[in-house]
Amino acid sequence: MLSSDGHFIYGDYGLTVLDLSTKDTTVPRAYISGMNIMDQPAIFFGRSHAVLHGIAWDGVSGGFNMPVNLELPHDQNYVQFNFGALNFRARDTTWYRYKLVGKDTGWSEKNTTTVSRNYFGLPPGKYTFEVVSKSSDNGWSKPAVFSFNVMPPWWLTWWAYFLYVLLFAGIIWGLVTLRSRQLVKEKRILEHKVRIRTEEVMQQKEEIESQRDNLEMQRVDLEKTLGELKTTQTQLIQSEKMASLGELTAGIAHEIQNPLNFVNNFSEVNKEMLLELETEIKNGNTEDALALTTDIIQNEEKISHHGKRADSIVKGMLEHSRSRSGQKEPTDLNVMAEEFIRLSYHGLRAKDKSFNADLITQFDPDLPRINVVQQDMGRILLNLFNNAFYAVNQKSKTTGSDYKPTVSVTTLAQNRQVVIDIKDNGIGIPDTIKNKIMQPFFTTKPTGEGTGLGLSLTYDMVVKGHGGKIEVNTKEGEFTEFIVTLPLN
Repeated sequence: MLSSDGHFIYGDYGLTVLDLSTKDTTVPRAYISGMNIMDQPAIFFGRSHAVLHGIAWDGVSGGFNMPVNLELPHDQNYVQFNFGALNFRARDTTWYRYKLVGKDTGWSEKNTTTVSRNYFGLPPGKYTFEVVSKSSDNGWSKPAVFSFNVMPPWWLTWWAYFLYVLLFAGIIWGLVTLRSRQLVKEKRILEHKVRIRTEEVMQQKEEIESQRDNLEMQRVDLEKTLGELKTTQTQLIQSEKMASLGELTAGIAHEIQNPLNFVNNFSEVNKEMLLELETEIKNGNTEDALALTTDIIQNEEKISHHGKRADSIVKGMLEHSRSRSGQKEPTDLNVMAEEFIRLSYHGLRAKDKSFNADLITQFDPDLPRINVVQQDMGRILLNLFNNAFYAVNQKSKTTGSDYKPTVSVTTLAQNRQVVIDIKDNGIGIPDTIKNKIMQPFFTTKPTGEGTGLGLSLTYDMVVKGHGGKIEVNTKEGEFTEFIVTLPLN
């Protein structure tokens, strides 16, 4: 009942008097009144350890029978809490804040709701739920506290880790044991292979030692054969040089023969005219004697002219054949080319009187003198001209009378180089052997007609001896053209 002076009196087993006229300064105390697990109200009982559906606790405490040392399985980790506070004056104005230590980072917003949010999927660990309350006039109360644990699954427990360690150690031990057995087996196999290989090596050593004497004998034989080969090669090169010299000599002899014939003929004529002159003088025929004297003088002039011509040929050939190995001298290649094309031509005619060919010369009048080894340059030209005349002579034997053998030589100065172009309209060179003609001992001539060294020596003298290059253009059955390019020093 309410007294007239504002006191509120109530009670069943006694009386309680509340003086509502004074200001209430007490802070409403918060209580945790229950919890939901997996969205279902949880009921705890008993004063000792209990387990229900995997949930364990060590008894209950307080007026709301909250569990002590609550342990939740890892698969029942959805929780929600109920709470409240005692406020006799204004129950509907009580405010609450809460937090789950271990999950929340701070207090929740204040509200009048007496149920916390649902905490889903809590990982294993220790948690503490705290809630505080306040009335509209007073501060926050001391927190009501409830602690519990979410247990890890069995595979994350300490004994599981202990089993993992034991299992890992067992695996390592097994692997080590297996590997040790494999190593022992491999060692035995390796020892067996080493023993077999050692026997093979010893056998090979004996075979090598037995063959060493044979190899030494073969080496001596090879050295002897190599020496004989070098001697033969030197003889072949000398033979090629002598063959070129023979052809050169034949050309010179044929070239000198013409002026010598003139000298001999005019000498015989002068002898007869001198006898006539003597007779006319004795007879006193002065006029006839003077006429004979005039004819004799003219004949002597012709003898002198052809004698000088022969002397010029001999001096020129001596100049070209003089042995001055490696010494380069300024040389007029126009003069040399003209001399050697005629000498090569007459050399072939000395062998075959029926052979005839047209000689075409196109010389650059402004061609500068070039430093060359004259003896080598003469051999180069003679080899190329001999091949050209041989080619046209061979073709003339298999073609009709319409074919006219022609060999041409052209000189040209360009780009600080001297070019000598020797071309014939002979049998040509097949494409299949075009790349072989400069190789030593390769020849297309029948046996006994060539050594296969002419073009090889020509190539060496042009490229190695004078730093030039030699190219060949040809078409089988139509023509062959050798182009020699020499640098101006």
